[in-house]
Amino acid sequence: MILRNIEQYEGVKVGGHNINNLRYADDTVLITDSEEKLQNILTKVTIESANKGLRLNAKRTECMVISKQSDVPVCNILCKGKGIKQVCTFKYLGFTITPDARCDTEIQKSIALTKDTFTKMKSIFTNINIRFNTKISTMIAYIWSILLYRCECWTLTKDLERRLEAAEMWFIRRINYENVMD
Repeated sequence: MILRNIEQYEGVKVGGHNINNLRYADDTVLITDSEEKLQNILTKVTIESANKGLRLNAKRTECMVISKQSDVPVCNILCKGKGIKQVCTFKYLGFTITPDARCDTEIQKSIALTKDTFTKMKSIFTNINIRFNTKISTMIAYIWSILLYRCECWTLTKDLERRLEAAEMWFIRRINYENVMD
């Protein structure tokens, strides 16, 4: 009910729609394209929360600027009259958002986690009694799902596409290498 009262506040345009917040359970992210707009939305949320008998935890409230500039601008946002902490990275639903809005770090972590899982399952992928097609199906079910988890949040560049393709080939080579006799 509180966030319905900020629908008219300008956030960012995505596909022609105004988006000024993201919500999941009790986690909320407020989004705008200016410091002033963010302050207005945060003030409105604070007031509406108080009207409903809820309190915004100013100590757990953070702000982050996403910018193409190499020097990230300072953002002076107040919550209940106190300055809130500006962070360099922000974790939302397990995804790390960086000031440049790139996902290089997330993809590197995903590739490393996937290789670790592949290594743990190596006995399956190198078993000569298991058919190659079965190994590929197993890889798609267990390995790809880890590699591509949260990929809908990624902004891919040609370099990141090459990294993902290289990881894919890394897995396939290890299966092929062990299946020379197949």
